[in-house]
Amino acid sequence: MRNETMYNEFLELVQTDSASGKEDLIAEKLTKKLEELGFTVTMDDAGPKYGGVCGNLIAIREGELDGALMLSSHMDRVPNGFGIKPVEKDGILYSDGTTILAADDISGVCAILEGLRRTIGSGKPLPRLEVLFTIQEELCLGGAKVMDPSGLKAKIGYIFDSPGGAGRFINGAPGRYILKAEIFGKPAHAGNEPEKGIDAAKTMADIISTLRQGRLDEITTSNFPHLESGTGAANINVVCDHALIEGEARSKDTKRLLDYVEYFRSHCQKVADEHGARIEITTEENFLPFLIPETDPALVIGKAACEKLGLPFQTASLGGGMDANIHNARGMVTVGVASGYSKNHTTSEQLVLEDFFQSGELCVALIETFAEGLKHK
Repeated sequence: MRNETMYNEFLELVQTDSASGKEDLIAEKLTKKLEELGFTVTMDDAGPKYGGVCGNLIAIREGELDGALMLSSHMDRVPNGFGIKPVEKDGILYSDGTTILAADDISGVCAILEGLRRTIGSGKPLPRLEVLFTIQEELCLGGAKVMDPSGLKAKIGYIFDSPGGAGRFINGAPGRYILKAEIFGKPAHAGNEPEKGIDAAKTMADIISTLRQGRLDEITTSNFPHLESGTGAANINVVCDHALIEGEARSKDTKRLLDYVEYFRSHCQKVADEHGARIEITTEENFLPFLIPETDPALVIGKAACEKLGLPFQTASLGGGMDANIHNARGMVTVGVASGYSKNHTTSEQLVLEDFFQSGELCVALIETFAEGLKHK
């Protein structure tokens, strides 16, 4: 059944310009909507930490039941998300082809707002509801990473930020490390005395040509697309004295991820030593992996909620990260919830309206199912 409230709210919010670091217009509207539902809304200082103009929105509504549930989506979007003009065709929303649609993640925002309005409006006793709308998720989960979680009490969370049809839950995602090796050689005249130089470019080439990369195993990958070398375009007569390798490693297993990070470090150092070059290696944890079993209460509740609505329950593990990586690492069991979009991050992005509307129904069912069995305070 068509939900005009969700539909119109989606149109309103996707046509409100937003970008990573520039989420203030969306945040202003969401603050008002949440306050009208009885939430106490605060904005943290995450934005300035990344040079942005807006922080994460943290909204709390105390409940009558002894328990807490967290619901989350992100307010930013990938580039080319300004001036969006939604177009509906055969039950599917698209952009006009010149921009993304920003269903990632405005569809998730709308699903949560629908769930909140319906459950609060029912007058039924509810648990403490904690809503987190984050910034800069598209930039390596920036907002979630720097937020202070001490004000949250929930042990279970649902993040409406996943592609696919209603009833699809993301229970696993890989961890990610950023890997960088900076190589320092020794310049020398390339014609008169090249043997007196140390070629950083050659060192880089030997490192990258012998480095294990790509698909490492069924759950681990690495990629090194950023390579630089040279002493300047006008100085091809000088032995190269500087080069840079930069990339990433991902794995759904923490040990395999850390093992590869150590391998990258030792391999780069070994090759640099063989060439007599100096090397500086940096490894930065971006986020850690998670995998939630279907027996966990978060997914048991999810399955029960789907059964109430007649939705097919399914779990899936993604190849990219999401805010759930951050929350799971901090001890809150958090899974992703699909809200009907696909082909996100492209001008072909689309939103299946039936699944979108059902994601709002699912948010209602998740809150109500979680509340079942909780005691009054």
